[in-house]
Amino acid sequence: MDGIRAHTTDDSLPTLALSRHVAGEAAEGTRREWLVTSGFGDYALGTTSFIATRRYHGLLLGATRPPIGRRMLVPFVDEDVTIGAHRMTLGARRWSDGSIDPDGHRAIAGFALEGTTPSWTYEIGSARLEKRLVMLREQRAIAILWTLVDAPEPISLDARIFVEHRGQHQLDPDASWMPETTPIEGGARIALPANRFAATSTELFVAGTGAAFTPVCNWWRRHLLAEERARGYDSLGSACHALTASLTINPGSSAALVIGLSPEIVRSVPHASPILAAERARQSALLSRANAEHSPAELRSLVLASDAFIVARRRADGREGRSIIAGFPWFEDWGRDAMLALPGVLLQTGRLDDAKSVVETFLDHVKDGLLPNRFPDESSEPEYHAADAPLLAIIAATDVFRASRDGSWLARVAPALRGIVEHFIAGTQHGIAIDADGLVRAGEGGFQLTWMDAKVNGTVVTPRAGKPIELSALWIEALMGLAAALSEDSPAKDEATAAWLRSHAERTQSSFARYWNPETQAFRDVVDCTDTPDDAAAIGDLLRPNQLFALAAEHVAMDRDWRTRALARIGAQLATPLAVRTLAPGSLGYRGRYEGDQRSRDFAYHNGTAWPFLTGLRLRAELRADRARGERLAQLALSDLSGQLRDGGMGSIAEIADADAPHEARGCPMQAWSVGCLLDALRTARGEGFRAALSADDAHRSSST
Repeated sequence: MDGIRAHTTDDSLPTLALSRHVAGEAAEGTRREWLVTSGFGDYALGTTSFIATRRYHGLLLGATRPPIGRRMLVPFVDEDVTIGAHRMTLGARRWSDGSIDPDGHRAIAGFALEGTTPSWTYEIGSARLEKRLVMLREQRAIAILWTLVDAPEPISLDARIFVEHRGQHQLDPDASWMPETTPIEGGARIALPANRFAATSTELFVAGTGAAFTPVCNWWRRHLLAEERARGYDSLGSACHALTASLTINPGSSAALVIGLSPEIVRSVPHASPILAAERARQSALLSRANAEHSPAELRSLVLASDAFIVARRRADGREGRSIIAGFPWFEDWGRDAMLALPGVLLQTGRLDDAKSVVETFLDHVKDGLLPNRFPDESSEPEYHAADAPLLAIIAATDVFRASRDGSWLARVAPALRGIVEHFIAGTQHGIAIDADGLVRAGEGGFQLTWMDAKVNGTVVTPRAGKPIELSALWIEALMGLAAALSEDSPAKDEATAAWLRSHAERTQSSFARYWNPETQAFRDVVDCTDTPDDAAAIGDLLRPNQLFALAAEHVAMDRDWRTRALARIGAQLATPLAVRTLAPGSLGYRGRYEGDQRSRDFAYHNGTAWPFLTGLRLRAELRADRARGERLAQLALSDLSGQLRDGGMGSIAEIADADAPHEARGCPMQAWSVGCLLDALRTARGEGFRAALSADDAHRSSST
């Protein structure tokens, strides 16, 4: 068998290491999560201690309709390791009484995220065993790689493969169906039957290095998922031990076990070294494409983290397209999130063709000028109630053009972009329209049309019907950006449309001063609020971060003193080390911690809870106001990021954080717009990436003129 050693890691790949006292400790180890993905919506997710705490923790969750329709297929593989007379189980499970059995987490001597590859070191008596997880993208399979780094003799390893078959959002503690496990040439097949939580059957294929396979059928019922219980959900799961793969590993050698959805898995014996080498080469190529090999380790981590969110999605005509998953594990691909994340996740990483494909894939589904709010996991019909998403799509499209200089592509998508503008001017669903003063209004009972979208029992938690500031800011930015793109000498050039766009943007700009509030020395969140007329003024005057969309915009003009004062208020009352609060402390309704059941969390979601993606907007706004100050703040953010990458979703950035210190990461542990917006702003502050190249091009064109 081949050998793998950790020191062979490519020097450009960042490594995030945890000691045994963190990685394998029951409390600390379950707070830190790792993720590997296939690019088709499939993923593996777990804790560094391997104690599952969420219904989404498992070694293979497969997408039945890529990238959605995801099902839990392989929740865990427990290794029983024998060396001489010593036998130890490396798995770890918490039960409903709080006990942990088996307790293999105690054998963890360390954890490292090598690029995006999770790696564990176990001490088993006198032996030292390394384990790594790699997702084989084309086979849509998880590969478990073991290396016996040091031992006085060979070890025997029995890998007990457990299966489930349920939608990823569901639990089935009393499952009674039986898998059908069949040894086949080159490995084994596990047939998972349809049941009440999986409408169709699924086949898994298994192959291993020199492995012997023994079919088993033994249910382990009602293990506890502590994070689900803390969030107020059902929290007991069950899994079936379907197959045992038995193999021997010699000192200095390695072995691999591959479990996945493609029958190609069993066509050849998997070898650990080529699998790991190919994955390291792929990750190194991502850094090279982003021109980030020499960037700080934190930015290299974000470049690699971006890759997890990029997925295949069929376009409306059946051609292959691309999309961006909003977050792992429980989000689908959302229009708003995809367009906000796109500049960082795709343009700052040099993936221009993917960026074009994402824009086109979403534009395929524009309806009445609206972009899909999301593609639901349990149905194929998208939802349409996001007033900001179509404007963000126009901005993303113009950014793609500016980065790629592909006028033919812009000419192809320009009609759809113009159609969005026309529907906004004429008025479309949910009261979305351009009002007489040029500002964007939006509102309909029971709908929240902006990103502050939490509802409790049909009641919108953060009423903002009227003219939210970010919609008018995004409208100006979208029109002026598209006008500039259509004015350039390219196949998309259309001066008449450009002039029409500018005229509408100037009309909105002429009314934008309505948002300034001299009493609060900040911009109003909403003007002409219609949600609750008695409190309309108070709602509009709340100090919220949505003004950052205007402050970060390239084309929204404002008084320099207003800009300075607004950023000072945001810095003093809303900014936290790596996120921005959604409401100032002391305000009516402020909640400093995002915790408890669904109702409690929804009331906190936009009433204090801090969001990392807003820090990206804040940094870009500060850079626009005062370059030197923006660079200093970016350096502080980079320092804070160093610690954040080793906590929560390792190597990535969470959806949200508590508004109150110590600002614990909450919500979805790996979020696309958190990663994308921070990566975009930090690379821009350092003079890296596509925005820096745009500035250089603009300067060159000016000097040439």
